[in-house]
Amino acid sequence: MHKYIRILLGLNLSAVIRGFRFGFAQFRMAPSSAYETVNPFEDRLLAGIPKATLLNITSGRNPRIIVEVSNPVDGALPLEARMAVLSLLVLEQPKVILEIGTFMGATTHAMAENLPECLIHTVDLPESYVPGSTAALPKDDFHLIQARVVGRDYKNTPFASRITQHFADTAKWDFTAAAPATFFFIDGSHTYEYCKSDSEKCFQLCNGRGVFLWHDCDDSHPGVVRFLTEWRAMGRDIVCIVDTQLAYWKSL
Repeated sequence: MHKYIRILLGLNLSAVIRGFRFGFAQFRMAPSSAYETVNPFEDRLLAGIPKATLLNITSGRNPRIIVEVSNPVDGALPLEARMAVLSLLVLEQPKVILEIGTFMGATTHAMAENLPECLIHTVDLPESYVPGSTAALPKDDFHLIQARVVGRDYKNTPFASRITQHFADTAKWDFTAAAPATFFFIDGSHTYEYCKSDSEKCFQLCNGRGVFLWHDCDDSHPGVVRFLTEWRAMGRDIVCIVDTQLAYWKSL
């Protein structure tokens, strides 16, 4: 619902013209971009999390990544976020990754392609899950749950043998199945309850020594922001990456 409010608040003549010229996908993206420029709620929701550029985080190191430039798909990572995730991944060189929220598998595919020796565990809800059915914790983004074809983008690729797909509700899943992961990309359900549960279980899995990336740290997902603000209050130096909806923390 928050996403559609953003579109309505950012709707303007420029967005309408862009839609006529480039199609519905661009029409839908333009109001969101306009909203982000003004973003009247950012100070209230995100004031507790400082921002850092990707260059600041990488400290002058120059990772070389393979990234596909393609049209945005609802629910998938935008280009800037993909570049940030892959850059940090290549710099850290983890042996095992845990991704929460496979969706179509585009990010899974990109991570496997950029780290040819890495093993990836990725988890998503069972394909039989019915949106709105009873869940252990409050969920959101039901439209994306309905639209997903889990793992479509990495299946039948040379990288599939290094990817283990798990189907489970992470509120009840045994995270030790992804041991010894040290790099975590958390992009599952974006409610406060799930973000807290997923993050704490990842923290336990790596014994407090890992790299964490969260997607959708923005005003549209106050549950994510609320949880990350709580972790910062515990002395954990989480930052938002400029020009993305990613939050980052390295606990090593």
